[in-house]
Amino acid sequence: MIKIGTTLTLEQRNKEDEVTRFKCRIVEHQGHTLYIDYPINVQSGRTDVFPKGTTFEAFYVGEQEAVFHFSTEIKGRKKANLPMLLLHFDEKKMKKIQRREYVRVDANIDIALEDQGMEIPSFSTLTSDISGGGVAVNLKDGIKVKPGTTFKTVLVLRTGPTEYHYIYATTEAIRTQQKKDHRTATLSMKFTDIDEKDRQKIIQYCFETQLKNRRQTNR
Repeated sequence: MIKIGTTLTLEQRNKEDEVTRFKCRIVEHQGHTLYIDYPINVQSGRTDVFPKGTTFEAFYVGEQEAVFHFSTEIKGRKKANLPMLLLHFDEKKMKKIQRREYVRVDANIDIALEDQGMEIPSFSTLTSDISGGGVAVNLKDGIKVKPGTTFKTVLVLRTGPTEYHYIYATTEAIRTQQKKDHRTATLSMKFTDIDEKDRQKIIQYCFETQLKNRRQTNR
């Protein structure tokens, strides 16, 4: 069942088969109608004009990291303290398109690490991939990490064109893998302590990144 506060990703395809993506949140749900805040264009960070009858393909991440899809259209507007759009919603026609058990995506995200055992100097680097379960980071020359080492971790997750969300977590080193050039290495880590709201933001980020990559591949 779809919940209030859920983030929707809306896709709109033009005549040239180009896809524009928007993000919004569900504010109310009554029968076959979803009340959403005004969708924000993911690329520009701005709202657009949406006439009645505008159609979208909608996606969202539900419970247990499952991704759902349904077709929808704008039924009207509602004036309140928060201006809202009304979307048609038929739960019977909603499809579960995949189970997202911490799907991992390639991503270069700023990350800062502080060894809780104070054996390794604190350092900042970039991730090479990320999932709801953990991250892999690029190790700088001379940094060696033993499996089981725990870090206070700060991730800077981009959530919009000019919006960033700071995620504070504890991670544990799993293994280090040497890259093919034999000069750099990748450290795989798992989250051992993370706010579930922050984990959901990471899962949403992975979902949107995968969706974007899939659309580009299918062009």
